[in-house]
Amino acid sequence: MIRSLLAPSGNIQTASNDKETDESPIIKRNLTRENLEAALGDEILVWLDFVDPDADEIHWLQREFKLHPIVVTDLQREDRRPTLVVYPEYMFLSLFQPQMAVGQVKGEEIHCIIGTKFFLTIRKANSTTIEGVYNRVAQNEEAWGRGTIYFLYLVIQAVIDSYYPLLDRISILLFELEEKTLSNGEGKAAQKSVYRIKQQLIALRQMISPQREVLSNVIGEQRISQSPANRDLFAHLYERLLRIYDVIDAQRDLSNNVLDLLQNQESIHLTEAVNRLTIISIIFLPLTFLVSLFSLNFITTEPELEIPMPGWLFFTLLTGIMMLCGLLLARFFRKQGWL
Repeated sequence: MIRSLLAPSGNIQTASNDKETDESPIIKRNLTRENLEAALGDEILVWLDFVDPDADEIHWLQREFKLHPIVVTDLQREDRRPTLVVYPEYMFLSLFQPQMAVGQVKGEEIHCIIGTKFFLTIRKANSTTIEGVYNRVAQNEEAWGRGTIYFLYLVIQAVIDSYYPLLDRISILLFELEEKTLSNGEGKAAQKSVYRIKQQLIALRQMISPQREVLSNVIGEQRISQSPANRDLFAHLYERLLRIYDVIDAQRDLSNNVLDLLQNQESIHLTEAVNRLTIISIIFLPLTFLVSLFSLNFITTEPELEIPMPGWLFFTLLTGIMMLCGLLLARFFRKQGWL
């Protein structure tokens, strides 16, 4: 599907021009492909939004805007990194916005082709980031006075902003896990949650890191740097991207702390269990000794050794001694705080 926004370029105020114009551009929307072909020959500014384009639409795009074959190949691939390629007539920029799918973070590609009089976006249908920017530009005639570079700024800003809700969600989950761990002693379920969050943060970092480099190259591009206003806009975006990178690093450290806390609690619980078992073994040690000692057959020894008391009395006495030893040891361990 191809969506379109068009305005006469004669009424467009460029970002480097400080003069005001009283006439507003007339924005036309969603022209047919035949009308687009006719309009592209005129002096117009156009934004074409390709949503899940098929092979025929990609071929039309290549023919009308004379795209390099490498660019067309990149548009059809889904395993690329964020990148910036500069051609004499246009710039080709690939960005990634985060999407949460079944507990995993995946990057949705957004391709931008920026020319002097045209701005093209190629994306999947579920990339809602472009949707908001497209609707804003369609209703904001002032944005058309700042040219295609400003459209690019709005798209990159929206992509960067799409990271914040996901990072806020991860922060809330980490703090909740930390509080539950300190209060209730969460176990393996909490560990699985932390590992899942760590995977999400790794995926976000892998998306942000190359985009930071790409945005730095965008700022250095002559078409951007020749206008101080444009350079300041994109420098602001670069700073926001750096802040997101710092937030991801901070959340990775927090997830490591929560994981260490969970593992330490498991070690403490295991140590406490071993201590209890050891104490029980020590309590039964003298009992086992007494039972083993008096279970010997003294009458068969040379010289004979007989216990000078009735059997029932000896049994009662031995049982009392064993119980007394056990109680004394248990009292001692409890007093020491070991039981």
